[in-house]
Amino acid sequence: MDIRCPRCGNLAAPAGHEDARAFYQCKKCDRVWMTFLAPAPAPSSGEPPIKVLVVDDSNQLVALIAAWLEDAGCIVFTALSGNQALDIVTSHDPDVVLLDVVIPPPDGFQVCESLLQREHPPEIILMTGMSDPIRLRRADELGGVVLLRKPFTGAVIVDAVRRVAAHRRVVRA
Repeated sequence: MDIRCPRCGNLAAPAGHEDARAFYQCKKCDRVWMTFLAPAPAPSSGEPPIKVLVVDDSNQLVALIAAWLEDAGCIVFTALSGNQALDIVTSHDPDVVLLDVVIPPPDGFQVCESLLQREHPPEIILMTGMSDPIRLRRADELGGVVLLRKPFTGAVIVDAVRRVAAHRRVVRA
């Protein structure tokens, strides 16, 4: 799996790890960033844990959402750019992708379009703080995509992920 810099898009190298955090460093611009890749215990319901990819350009928001989802028993992967998200989807095949609209290239809409072309696409929840109705209409045009408006709470995120994961199980059954 190639990890790319969220700033310039060039290849990055592993720069270490600590607890449930992995650090990467861009070979070109020397930027260092952190991602979370922490498997959580399976929920007691007998269902396999939901694999969720959280994509946002804010380390703080990614960490907060990851913590909420891990507390709910999900396996969480994180990305800070569209390129990282596409790499992680290819290697980890998440059930759900929580995807910010405004991220380093490709943007959330482009990532969403790419994911929908997959043979078995993940369920997609777009996250946005933008209010431009013309740009938001694009989310409607993608079809089958849930749109969450920022700010939101942990309960809203966990509920949305559980709902779309349940839909995915029904569709795949």
